[in-house]
Amino acid sequence: MKELAQFQSFDQLWREHVTCSELPRMHDDQIEQDFWQRFMAKKTGFAPSVSSRQVVSRFLLPKLQEYGIETALEWGPGWGNYTIPLAKSCRQVDCVDISRDVLSFLQKIGREEGCENIRLIQSKWEDYQPERTYDLVFGYNCFYRQADLAACLLKMNRAAKKLCVAGMDSGLAPIWTRELAQAGMPNSWEWKDYPYFAGTLYQLGIFANVTVLPYEQVYTYKNTEELLQAECSPWAQEPRLQEKAMEILGRHFTRLPDGSWQGKTQYHSGIVWWTLV
Repeated sequence: MKELAQFQSFDQLWREHVTCSELPRMHDDQIEQDFWQRFMAKKTGFAPSVSSRQVVSRFLLPKLQEYGIETALEWGPGWGNYTIPLAKSCRQVDCVDISRDVLSFLQKIGREEGCENIRLIQSKWEDYQPERTYDLVFGYNCFYRQADLAACLLKMNRAAKKLCVAGMDSGLAPIWTRELAQAGMPNSWEWKDYPYFAGTLYQLGIFANVTVLPYEQVYTYKNTEELLQAECSPWAQEPRLQEKAMEILGRHFTRLPDGSWQGKTQYHSGIVWWTLV
């Protein structure tokens, strides 16, 4: 092979999707920060779930030992699903996030978990200029606002000494979402997926590994109102459509004795990783 195989630009395809999004938080930094302020107000402590967080951690933690990872940079850490495991395995973890509320929460749970080695940096990833390099640069489920995916991945690559990991939850929309759409009640479902990472890296001359891990996601809603609100678009919650929506949702969710609803579906964690040693 004398040159890279030619494909349509994965970076450009990704950029088109991000820029055409109608979600205000995708383009407005203040709305994004307001979202996380509301979201983090509901969080009480470190409680990793039994879904993708566990399968990703089971993949990631042995890599830390294999490559002798002592320092890590995590961007877009959310509510610390990976921050705490990283901090318990590394000498130092630096976390970059646009939201002060996210960082305050990480500081709180870090203290509760006995992790005093987490350094918090408030910045947009696009604006952040790392002052040093790290053994590991890690980002998971944090790429949704990154219109310039190539620049994002190159920044990760430049900041890493040994290992980069870029990942996201992946998979088809749940079957009930598709059935609702077929019944005339469409709902939004993210188009983003890990092949954009691997394709963009390839076109940058970085040959990455791809690991895809299956997991099961369980959804629990405390009552019918919460179920409809979460799984149906707002206009599909009108009384005239609720009966049809519940007919569909009732085939995939089970009503528990306390009146709550529970359903489950299969997804994958797409992990794209590459080494620099």
